[in-house]
Amino acid sequence: MYTCQLPGLITVNARGGGAGPFRNRQGRPGTWAHGSFLVIDRGSPKDPSIPTGPVCLLTGATSGIGEIVAARLATGGARILLVGRSAERGARTIERIHSAVPGADLRFYLSDLSRMAEVRRLAIEVRASSDHLDVLINNAGAIFFTRTLTAEGHEATFALNVLAPFLLTELLLDRLEPHHGRVVNVSSAAHRTARLRLEDLDRVQGYSAWGAYGQSKLALLMLTFEAARRHADRGVTFNACHPGFIQSRFGDAGETFSARAFRVAKGMFGRSPEHGADTPTYVAASPELAGITGRYFVQSRPHGSSRVSRDRASADRLWETCLERTAEYRGPLP
Repeated sequence: MYTCQLPGLITVNARGGGAGPFRNRQGRPGTWAHGSFLVIDRGSPKDPSIPTGPVCLLTGATSGIGEIVAARLATGGARILLVGRSAERGARTIERIHSAVPGADLRFYLSDLSRMAEVRRLAIEVRASSDHLDVLINNAGAIFFTRTLTAEGHEATFALNVLAPFLLTELLLDRLEPHHGRVVNVSSAAHRTARLRLEDLDRVQGYSAWGAYGQSKLALLMLTFEAARRHADRGVTFNACHPGFIQSRFGDAGETFSARAFRVAKGMFGRSPEHGADTPTYVAASPELAGITGRYFVQSRPHGSSRVSRDRASADRLWETCLERTAEYRGPLP
């Protein structure tokens, strides 16, 4: 069993009603809508003067690795803000976590992170509900077996896997500062064989699903290292990790030959989501990593990354490109 110990953990009485109904802000059963978000609240303190444990925001939280990380952090006493794009899966995830961790302090936000407008609205809602964050885990990600553009005109892999975590982190950085928070970006060993097309990040010329995916994980890793450099004086740490080749919902949507082959390989050789959750949980919660920043972790150990991932000139150009692409959504926030 994986033991989770969060730095700064405060022990308080269990909150919430186990298998009881969802609660809205007025303490009545149900859910409430905010903008384009469906927000489900469970186990929040009735009295705001009651101290809470560390506050952790986790994207891609409704299945696989994300759900298991959420449950482990909840076991450690954290308040978990889960983000997903399916209200039904979000509700089921909350029920499963509450079955395993009665009284867990959970809140779910429905958001399509491939759209930067929704990333911004998510940040606004999170800021309204919490005056600080201790951990931000950017776990949401996908592979698109056919080239897809978002409503905002970005190639979907780059939008979801790169621009969304970049923008969300920048919009919540001041909430992470007070408690010397941690940002954990879930990358992949796929970055090792990837090429970064700085002049064609949307893969207009010759789209390949695995090329786009590998590029996105390389870009996320480079942005992690660049954030550690650029924000070194903010007291926030930035690290990335590879969870392993895992049996999960990842890659299940495609019907191309490549997609079907991937699902077969995943079923034959993929490891359990429990194994995949070990490293992200470790990087998010291990006290021994306090102050450690700009690292890449594999199997809960620091690990070397590819040469190109350490190319500072390319990372600088990538950072500036991401700033340009998200400029419309980085205005002043409430």
